[in-house]
Amino acid sequence: MSFLIDTDLLWLLERKRVPPKLTAWVRENEGDIFLSVVSFAELQFGADRAPAAHRPGLTSWLAETRRAFSAATEQLTEPVLVRWKELLADLKRQNRTMTCEDSLIAATALAHGHTLATHNRRHFESAGVPLIDPLS
Repeated sequence: MSFLIDTDLLWLLERKRVPPKLTAWVRENEGDIFLSVVSFAELQFGADRAPAAHRPGLTSWLAETRRAFSAATEQLTEPVLVRWKELLADLKRQNRTMTCEDSLIAATALAHGHTLATHNRRHFESAGVPLIDPLS
């Protein structure tokens, strides 16, 4: 089984005190973890707007995370974007909505057959993507 990690869990991995359940889950699944380029964009946006005192540490952590997951970073390819458009059509039929970022992350997981690892299950339940919460 492979996992796409949502941005909410990535932010937790940046903290000085990472939740022990998350640390154990990442260690256990290290070779099966993927990240989305969408999450990197969200992280960069957040780092750019962080207080000046925090920016150097965040920038360094983000650069290291990009390096460590360079081979496991899922891009927004045409098949992913086609799956995203299908997801948006499915959501419209259900009279549901998702944020742009969450819908792109869900479509990435669906297109690649990943289970989405998130602590924000309710954000993704209507997408039909398999979910796991490493913190539960």
